[in-house]
Amino acid sequence: MARKQDDSTSRDWDERYRTGFYDTILPPHDLLVNFGGLLEGKRVLDIAMGRGADALYLASRGVEMTGLERSWEAIKLAREAMKMQELSMNVIQGDAKELSFKKGSFGGIIVFFFLLREIARDITEMLETGGILIYETFLKRQNEVDRQRNPAFLLDDGELLKLFPGFDPIYYEEGAHNRAEKTKITAQLVARKI
Repeated sequence: MARKQDDSTSRDWDERYRTGFYDTILPPHDLLVNFGGLLEGKRVLDIAMGRGADALYLASRGVEMTGLERSWEAIKLAREAMKMQELSMNVIQGDAKELSFKKGSFGGIIVFFFLLREIARDITEMLETGGILIYETFLKRQNEVDRQRNPAFLLDDGELLKLFPGFDPIYYEEGAHNRAEKTKITAQLVARKI
């Protein structure tokens, strides 16, 4: 079922990218570097790809990548990085609330620091049987160590596993991780759809 896209939110994200809020170019996430080999030879979707660091990392390893991003400004930055690195991937401007890919379209899906609980079922359906999900996002405990974030977009302890019941966990951890000199309290999941 299609959900209405909020254009004001798209403009907010565009403004963040345009004004340099996300100027720091970070390397791919450690979780992806550690488990990215599971995605080789697969068609992979990066949901809410931002500047595309993770998608480009996988593309550099020969993975057939599709990146989904709401912000045109982020897509522009990702395309510039693609050109500079002489890589290619499919880039789609769209809202993750409106995932319209066919069932079993992807052998892998990656999601970093993005949470919409209502699309967990869509993610499951888009992944082929045996496909790999790599997902990391903030726990509610993040608010104890950092600026206040909207708890609607933060996980309870143990919740990420519960969002994906039809998966066999390969790796799961909750706790503090350091990235770009910041502490992030996250849930990390690598799992195979069964």
